[in-house]
Amino acid sequence: MRRKIRDKSLMSKEDNHLFVVAIDFGTTYSGYAFSARGDFSSDPLENIETNIWQSGNLVSHKTPTTLLLKHSEPDGRQEFVAFGYEAEDIYSHLAEGERDGYYYFRRFKMALYDEDRTVALTRETKLKDIKDKELLSLHVFSHSIEYLKKNCLEKFKKQDYQECMDGILWVLTVPAIWDDAAKQFMREAAIEAGLPKDRFMICLEPEAASVYCKYLPMEKLEEDSNLHALQSGRRFIVVDAGGGTIDMAVQEVTDDNKLQEIDHVQGGKWGGIYVDEEFKKLVEHIIGKPLLEGYRLSNTGDYIELFRFFEMKKRQTQSSTVRLSFPPSLLQFVQEVSNITISEATKQSECNQDITWRREKMQMPLRKFQELFDNVTQQIAQQVEKIISSECNRGTDLILLVGGFSESEVLQKRIKESFPNCKVVTPPEAGLSILRGAVLYGHDPSIIKARAAKYTYGVKVKELFDAKKHLMSKKEIVHGKLYCRDVFSLHIKKGSVISIHQPPVKKSYVPLYPEQSAAAIKVFASKGKPPQYTDEKDCEYLGVLNIKMPNTEKGLDREVSACLKFGGTELTIEGIDETSGEKVEAQLDFLAGGP
Repeated sequence: MRRKIRDKSLMSKEDNHLFVVAIDFGTTYSGYAFSARGDFSSDPLENIETNIWQSGNLVSHKTPTTLLLKHSEPDGRQEFVAFGYEAEDIYSHLAEGERDGYYYFRRFKMALYDEDRTVALTRETKLKDIKDKELLSLHVFSHSIEYLKKNCLEKFKKQDYQECMDGILWVLTVPAIWDDAAKQFMREAAIEAGLPKDRFMICLEPEAASVYCKYLPMEKLEEDSNLHALQSGRRFIVVDAGGGTIDMAVQEVTDDNKLQEIDHVQGGKWGGIYVDEEFKKLVEHIIGKPLLEGYRLSNTGDYIELFRFFEMKKRQTQSSTVRLSFPPSLLQFVQEVSNITISEATKQSECNQDITWRREKMQMPLRKFQELFDNVTQQIAQQVEKIISSECNRGTDLILLVGGFSESEVLQKRIKESFPNCKVVTPPEAGLSILRGAVLYGHDPSIIKARAAKYTYGVKVKELFDAKKHLMSKKEIVHGKLYCRDVFSLHIKKGSVISIHQPPVKKSYVPLYPEQSAAAIKVFASKGKPPQYTDEKDCEYLGVLNIKMPNTEKGLDREVSACLKFGGTELTIEGIDETSGEKVEAQLDFLAGGP
């Protein structure tokens, strides 16, 4: 039945959307959800719709983050073939020789997260597919987002919402621990995919989960109705356990029933796919790494099926003996290459005490299966302990465990055992909490009242040389004047709690040359206290702040201001010509490479 949609002519400038569509682009699974503005006003949770994806007997609200493209001659461009379950099914049924003309990407989201910042993310960054063929990352992501967008719009047409399509506000979720370059990358991929610039926003995944839990009735959030979990003044930690990253954010319910971040977001690469890596290592211990790699290249479809089955097994309740199905082709491959059965190979390996075989099923005790989770669950527990024991977070005794990986009973058990003095709550359908919360956030972004700065931000400038505070090695002469180079000009300190309504941080700059018509100011960040110089150990280059200085009539006697807006999900900028008071073109570019 079609729901009533409010007339667009009645919408104010601030209330300028009819629908919110949220896209949760995950490491393992992706999907979308939406709701109408009118439904949000009457009952925020009741009418959030998600899509249903199906592959054989498997039905879910999300589909695998898997993209299949075809190499198209003669122009060399890539043609979209399929995404999700359909991409997996088509690729698995291709003959081995046919696959050479295709690109198959799966679980590629983590390519945007470089924890150690060893490789700069740029518009030229490339991704390798399952057979190590490369394409521009931006195209891979935009193809995927475009598919989800088109699939959603088809659903709108089927539900007779065509007239509402130009009134959609699009929301794209990203991990909160991602840096500014990764967020900008996703924005540009979304724009390339056809999402409108003026009706698009980024939502941080743990915030989406918090918003969802904030709206949940207490009886759905937790059976203990005396918990009063998210009332005014309550602090809690959100542990967003996804497929790739784990985001952790400490938040508080404010007096006006909003949410604000208390401490900067933390986390790491401890998601569910790293349990898959442990499973892969286990198989390698039995048959050898080269043999498994050979199987991946020659029997790619069955290799994919092996890990699809393991992904489902991770979330299921396990008995004292865990049984994992293996493709018959793998057992045959082992015997043909090694001249022994996989059972014999297991007996000759270090796993001979724990693992046995019954036809195509590997059997192991529950203890051995749980060991596959030990590395990631230990790191998650250690990070939670570090956060709740810090001075600014003392008294935090509620843990909201959300995200797809949070549905694992092994992870739930580890967190509950590690924090007996905390209430650990996993909301119903925890894997959809980010998706549904992103829809709610799109309807009311002001529900997140304040955020904590993740870094100490500043820019690289030259300032007049002062022998009392500057290093002599930093001295240089510009137009006859002595300057100190590489000075870190502070904009905001790490951990500062910034209201979404806080005015931008304004910094003024003067030209070095009379004819200078633009400035490219390099942006840096530190994970600690403000450095004095940008080349200090803990100070890292982020990108460039480009700002126009078009009026050169006054030569050196003029200045331009860069107004950096912190407190949002993305860092934004506005340029002001202080001589005329007019706005000038300004842009932050975190994908330019450098420094």
